[in-house]
Amino acid sequence: MKTVFYFTADWCQPCKKVKPVVEAMKREGFEFQMIDADYEQSLVERFKVSSIPTFILLEDGRELSRVTGAKTRTELENFINYEKTIQENI
Repeated sequence: MKTVFYFTADWCQPCKKVKPVVEAMKREGFEFQMIDADYEQSLVERFKVSSIPTFILLEDGRELSRVTGAKTRTELENFINYEKTIQENI
C-alpha cells in the first residue's frame, strides 16, 4: 500500500497553503500521514528531510520518490501516481 508522509510545521507558510489540499485528498481516500517536523525529529532525521513541506511516497515502508515545496492538487496526484504511470508504460 502506498502512503505519503507529509512533513509540515505550524510556522511554515507554504505548509499552510497546501494543508487544505492534503486534507481534502485524505477525505477522498488518499493515504497521507501528516508529520510535524518540530515534534517528530526521529522521522526527520531518518528520512533526511532538510526543508518543508516535503512529501515522501512510500510503499511497504520503502521510499519510492519525494518532492519538496507547496504543490497543487494536480501535482500531488501526479506525484502519487508516478510509479503507476511508469509501470503502465513499460
